[in-house]
Amino acid sequence: MKPLFDNLIAKAELSQHLQVSERTLEKLVAAGKFPPPLRIGKRVVWASDVVEKWLGCALTKQREWVPASSRRRNVI
Repeated sequence: MKPLFDNLIAKAELSQHLQVSERTLEKLVAAGKFPPPLRIGKRVVWASDVVEKWLGCALTKQREWVPASSRRRNVI
């Protein structure tokens, strides 16, 4: 079993992985567009599986996208 703390990502590391500023990450959380962090004292961390789940949900529209020229139109 992996130690629990191996699955936690700090705000600075997460913002680097997502290529956004820490402030943008805070704004996404405040807007309800990103999962809230776990606060451990002064540290702010996210569980890696929660971040992966969010990313999977966020990519759903991109994965389902079909170019306009390939879309079928219903003709009545």
